[in-house]
Amino acid sequence: MNELLKRDLTLKIVSVFFAIFLWFVVLDSSNPVTWIELNVPLKIENESSLREKGIMIKNENFPRNVSVSLKGRKNTFNNIGLNDIEAIVDLSKVEDVNTQFLYVNVYTNKDGVSFQGVTPRVVEIELEKLGENPFPVKVVPTGKPKEGYKVVRSNAIPATVSIEAPDEIINSIGEVRAYVDVDNLSNDIIVNKECLVYNKEGEKIAELDKKISVDISIEIAKEVPIVPAVRGRPAKNYTDGIHRVVPEKAWISGSSEIIDQIDNLKTEPIDIDNISESMTKIVNLALPEGVRLVDTPRSVYVDVVIEELAEREFVFGKESIEFDNTARNNSFRYEVLDEIIKITLTGTRQELNKIAPESLRLSVDVNGLSEGEYKRPINVVLPDTVKLVENYDVKISVKRN
Repeated sequence: MNELLKRDLTLKIVSVFFAIFLWFVVLDSSNPVTWIELNVPLKIENESSLREKGIMIKNENFPRNVSVSLKGRKNTFNNIGLNDIEAIVDLSKVEDVNTQFLYVNVYTNKDGVSFQGVTPRVVEIELEKLGENPFPVKVVPTGKPKEGYKVVRSNAIPATVSIEAPDEIINSIGEVRAYVDVDNLSNDIIVNKECLVYNKEGEKIAELDKKISVDISIEIAKEVPIVPAVRGRPAKNYTDGIHRVVPEKAWISGSSEIIDQIDNLKTEPIDIDNISESMTKIVNLALPEGVRLVDTPRSVYVDVVIEELAEREFVFGKESIEFDNTARNNSFRYEVLDEIIKITLTGTRQELNKIAPESLRLSVDVNGLSEGEYKRPINVVLPDTVKLVENYDVKISVKRN
């Protein structure tokens, strides 16, 4: 009995192995094991890890594709595509700047497929140390602001930029510039501009083009004269002459709507009531709302010149008198009866000495006069700096032609 059971067990085991053998024979004939070659794009990963190590790739001539050899059943390869295979160079494997090659790693998400080989198996890399230094940004305005305006400040925000590049390029940098057009500008602006990097020979470094940008703040100011303001009147027989201010002009800034309307800047009033001598005062400028000073002190020096009035007499012949508003068609004849006409002017001696008698125009208004003799006031055209001591009359005769 036992012998029979042993023979049956042996027969069953042999039958199982024979069945498995037959299955492999059938499988190999209908779905054999095969090999394929695929041209797979090469991916570069973890490049940012190089910067953490102070390294950058000097030459990025990596192959764009690699040839991957795979093994598996024929049916498995019927629906395999490039999305199922990855060929990767992992830059995080770089140890230092002296690393010269890295392995190409191949990954697949297909079951029943095994990786057999890749060409090339390694890729050569050329590395160099990464330099990084802060460089100040030089702002270069181009063009001319609106007439009467100027650029008073131009700042880069931030004032310095950090440039990452190989040591060779970093060591060659001479200047970083940002150009800003200010042509016909009359108000402050903030604009974003790309920086241009130049070497020490003044040549532009093409490798760093369009890699750096900063905000540029441009401050524009308008130049206006400072006008001293006074209140009150000097003592009797005295006058206030020229008011000198130091500085004579101010630079102001603010919104263009306000600044465009301002033609001068006045000081706070200086009291000259009943004074009889010159003086120098330090006074503040009176700033309109929304206006600020640029490169100009808030307090200025004002010289108030107080001068004693002088008098000067001028003598004219009657032929010097002109007639205003005479009758039409020359129907009347006009004549001054006084042979000599004297007038006295008062003002500062300096201003009186400037006046030439021939520069004064004396006239009489004869509008509406008929025949007869009249006493009429003399009109004298005078500079603003002098006055008549009193009003003067002249005798005239009017006769019909």
